[in-house]
Amino acid sequence: MRKFFVAVFCIISVLTVFADDNKDRLLTVIFTNDSHGMAWKFDEPNNPGIGGLAAQKTLIDDIRAEVQGKGGNLLVLSAGDITLGDPRSNICENMPMVEGMNLVGYDAMTIGNHEFDFGFDAFRKMQEKAKFPFLSANMYEEGGTKSAGKEYIEKKFDDGLTVAVLGLTTRETESISGQGIKGNLTMSDPIETAKTWVPILKKKNDVLIVLSHLGFYDTDKSFDGYEGDNLLAKTVSGIDLIVGGHTQRQLESPIKINDTYIVQTEGLGKWVGRIDFYFQGKKIVKTDYKLYPINLKTVKGKGYEFVGKEIKENKAMVDMLNGFKCEFSTKQIGKIDRNLEGGNIAREKEIELGDVITDIIREKTGTQIAFMNAGSIRQGLKKGAVTEKDIYGIFPFNDTIFTAELTGAQIQEVLDFFAEKGFGVGGFLQVSGIEMKIFKGAALEIKIGGQKLDKTKKYKVAFNSFIANGGDGYTILKNIKSKKDTAYLVASVLIDHIKANGTFAKPKGDRIKIVKK
Repeated sequence: MRKFFVAVFCIISVLTVFADDNKDRLLTVIFTNDSHGMAWKFDEPNNPGIGGLAAQKTLIDDIRAEVQGKGGNLLVLSAGDITLGDPRSNICENMPMVEGMNLVGYDAMTIGNHEFDFGFDAFRKMQEKAKFPFLSANMYEEGGTKSAGKEYIEKKFDDGLTVAVLGLTTRETESISGQGIKGNLTMSDPIETAKTWVPILKKKNDVLIVLSHLGFYDTDKSFDGYEGDNLLAKTVSGIDLIVGGHTQRQLESPIKINDTYIVQTEGLGKWVGRIDFYFQGKKIVKTDYKLYPINLKTVKGKGYEFVGKEIKENKAMVDMLNGFKCEFSTKQIGKIDRNLEGGNIAREKEIELGDVITDIIREKTGTQIAFMNAGSIRQGLKKGAVTEKDIYGIFPFNDTIFTAELTGAQIQEVLDFFAEKGFGVGGFLQVSGIEMKIFKGAALEIKIGGQKLDKTKKYKVAFNSFIANGGDGYTILKNIKSKKDTAYLVASVLIDHIKANGTFAKPKGDRIKIVKK
């Protein structure tokens, strides 16, 4: 009789496991990327009061309740670069962002290249304060013997679904954040690292997510030769989802390569992404995808209209953020009579704000030419009063201005590199003292101070420290040994200029002509 009951128990156990393996399951992944310290809501020209963790928390709380009401599972993930943006976050070494993410309930983030911009000690403080793990399987300290964060996390939900999240960081970190890491970190090839970890984690889990700060490109690698999410999906099988960051690429629908979905937003906390996976047993049978605008608006008449629904700010988040004493001076230091666009549009074309900034740099340094990468112009300026806070919002980085003597041939090489990089990238240049055409990836008809470029002549040039140190692939500038760091902070130079002149004068435009045919 005892043997009979044992046999019956075993049969019931097997049937229960079989039933569990075949039941319907839901996994919802909420994601952000490249938030860049934008913990508070902020303004863009014709788009006031957007983004911010307080509205994001309200939205994510609502989604969490919805998913849990369906008996589903939820993960909240960040693909990195949570650091460096809103001046208030900069003053407080990004603690408002970390504390805010704690309150939202993030499950993990991958380490982005900008996490080290306040130095390695500040990175450690953020890591210690966070209630969620910092992930990167290809970043090491102490001579490559200790991971800079956790390589991965694994989570088993109540319905038995198991999920692994693996972190990967771009090797570009070593050049972008050289000052921040100061030799403390070494990095391995992210693709080879994934080839090691993915089979191990996939074997133990139903779902494998890569939380990637590699970037999504139109090709397998960036123009500078850094591996992207495309290459990862093509060469490493077994990845169900890549939550991407670094390139701030707004993917309106998931990109599917082989069996891997790739998602990403334009960042700055302006959008929250969501992808739902519906399972029959362990098989994905359906996906849904949505990007939620965080109080983005369009102009309507003399007012504004929300893109989507208005999202109320969570009071607990507002109170927590306002408890930080991280304010720049909000005293008026000048005034402008028109809106000046900034942000991602600077990566597509010459903008007036880019002309203004590079003209001021050229004037300050007494050079013939000035240029800077458009990715450094993080936001624009609204018509009216200008404060120090506004200026640091445009240019939150601690970049200084370098000067050097370059031959015309070297300038041609820099501008050809810029033209070949194309549009929509941080390496797009804003320029002063230069006129040029871009056609089929080449810089043509270059004039310096109205005169045709002489490849044998030497010119005095100014540029920001990011590209001076090889950022965005400008290795020709990195290799110039005679360049000099003036120690002028870009933001400080802009502040001094508007204080002295009361405004930003309207510059002469049409410096970069983009020829399509």
